[in-house]
Amino acid sequence: MSLSDKYIKIGEIAKILNVSRTTIYRWMEEGSFPKPVHFGDARKNSTIRWIQEEVEDWLKKRPRDKTDG
Repeated sequence: MSLSDKYIKIGEIAKILNVSRTTIYRWMEEGSFPKPVHFGDARKNSTIRWIQEEVEDWLKKRPRDKTDG
């Protein structure tokens, strides 16, 4: 993590992936989605963001289903 990292909100991720926030949290619990960065006390209602590059890397590594009939 560095000061030059771009951070992304869960709502933005959900919109890009066309999934619900609940799905993203479930993927996190399963260990299949990047962990967020907490700004503040993680035990309280802290601000959380994901490093955009980590999310993009995760997406590139996802298997793709065949859609050719």
